[in-house]
Amino acid sequence: MKSKMFVFSIVLAVIFAGVIFANGGKEDMETAGGVAEVEVVEIEVFQSKTTIADQFEALAREFEAVNPDIKVSVDTVGGSADWQTILKSRFTAEEGPALFNIEGPAQYDLWKENIADLTGESFLDGAVEAAKAPLNIGGRQYGMPVNFEGYGYIYNKDIFAEAGITDLPTDFSELRDAAMKLENAGYTAWATGYGTWWVIGLHLLNATFAQLDDPQAFMEGLTAGTMTMAETKEFRDLQNLIDLTVEYGEDNPLATDHNQQVQLLANGDVAMIQQGVWKETALYAAAPDLNIGLLPIAINDDPKMNRVPLGVPWYFVVNSKATAAEQDAAKKFLDFMFASDTGKRYLVEEFGYIPAVKGVPSTGLGGVGKDILTFAAEDRTVPWVFGQWPDGFAQQDAFNNLQAYVGGRQSWQETLEALDEAWQDRAN
Repeated sequence: MKSKMFVFSIVLAVIFAGVIFANGGKEDMETAGGVAEVEVVEIEVFQSKTTIADQFEALAREFEAVNPDIKVSVDTVGGSADWQTILKSRFTAEEGPALFNIEGPAQYDLWKENIADLTGESFLDGAVEAAKAPLNIGGRQYGMPVNFEGYGYIYNKDIFAEAGITDLPTDFSELRDAAMKLENAGYTAWATGYGTWWVIGLHLLNATFAQLDDPQAFMEGLTAGTMTMAETKEFRDLQNLIDLTVEYGEDNPLATDHNQQVQLLANGDVAMIQQGVWKETALYAAAPDLNIGLLPIAINDDPKMNRVPLGVPWYFVVNSKATAAEQDAAKKFLDFMFASDTGKRYLVEEFGYIPAVKGVPSTGLGGVGKDILTFAAEDRTVPWVFGQWPDGFAQQDAFNNLQAYVGGRQSWQETLEALDEAWQDRAN
């Protein structure tokens, strides 16, 4: 296991021999001739949000400042990378981190041999009950929800106004009309980002699953072979939306990734990108005065399309195979992140999160985050269900097949049939 326990020798003056450190004096100290040995636990935190990489490092240093007996190394792997496969390789090599994030119940099933029971930990007391529920298994709590996130089409309000779009699109036909107006005004409507697996293979496909009347029953039907995407209207309608974004999008949809999306929108080169609140920090860093909001991903003209996906994107879990000292240190880090005033400040001000912690106001939100709160207040949201998809389905099967369609290598019918077959293969 990569995480290690090591000993720092700290030379103390005799006058300070009785000093107790700020974390309550729990260090294991042995003194001899004025020399104290403090047992320091080193833990690694594996987290997949590249948008907060620097901020998370800063949080780790804040934690170390008040916990001198714990050293935290942060491994941020995400963005366009398949972080789940990388994490698997780490565990295979017996280098699993002490603390890591997963997306929901399906990943709990994948990692359950490496996930510790957190039931009774004090940091869970402040978590929103609905956010905890997906990782409450058999009455035991196995993960700490980090935050709520919403996504859709982030749009430039100023460009929309210049194109004469006064009524925001709420269904597919209105979205198509907006794209045409943008083109007539000399603007490219979208930077699609279809070169990033989670943009097209995860979030876009989830927006289709989530619009079903009963996504859970549908997924169970896919697994049982009684339901198919190829025969379901919403998935057939998705073709029209993908075609629209490609027709009115950037020249190389399969080559444009999520970072390029941000740059193109920030530069005013496009009017919309399919992204979520997690991109606000990067967008405002690139263009501090950017005037942005959020639109729904509308796949047809059903009135229910005027909703955005909202959910808990990830949970922190503790590695049950780590040593007892490492597990205790990982839990201390979670307590600091979610229960201390410093940690809560980072959640809202530095990360720009909608926290999954009760009583913590969302003070760091921009135009996208504020629109998400409006959608939520008006009960116009749909769930994130991809946490229940078979392992590997989104980042491999959905990504590869949807890219094949965009690239003209297979028909839409062939694409949906391939997705049905892949789901069956992975779920059974």
